[in-house]
Amino acid sequence: MARNQGLWFFVAAVVAVALLPAPTMAGRLELRNEIEGVVLRKAKLSMRCWSNEDDLGWDVIKPMESRLWKFTTMNMWPFQKTEFRCQFRSGFGTTNQEVVTVFSVKSGFRKECGFLGDECTWVAKRDGFYLRKAIRDKDDTKTFVDILKSKWVWKW
Repeated sequence: MARNQGLWFFVAAVVAVALLPAPTMAGRLELRNEIEGVVLRKAKLSMRCWSNEDDLGWDVIKPMESRLWKFTTMNMWPFQKTEFRCQFRSGFGTTNQEVVTVFSVKSGFRKECGFLGDECTWVAKRDGFYLRKAIRDKDDTKTFVDILKSKWVWKW
């Protein structure tokens, strides 16, 4: 009987460890405005971002400026919680999606940001809204590739 209790205790301990939250990680989200070649009023980027816990409110980023947020992510199985969503407006319109998920702890999303994983950089340019993906070239040097995620569109 004591042996069965020991086995059940071991099984319960393994299950409890498996359900514990994953270690917290430092997340990093950067939004950059690289719109250039137009009048300042048209080149400004307005944005409103929020997560499940925080509403960062509306902000305006002038050309060649950025906003950077660092935060702690919690990846508790099966609830992957940390996610930031934003709305964007520029003199060229808005993103095709009304609300854009700009950071999520879901592993598939983090892979889109590149090998850095918990660092996502989004860039507004004159022709659209880009995700700046971190990659390693054949010499193991870190470089970045901008991937168009949405052209600016007008919505009425």
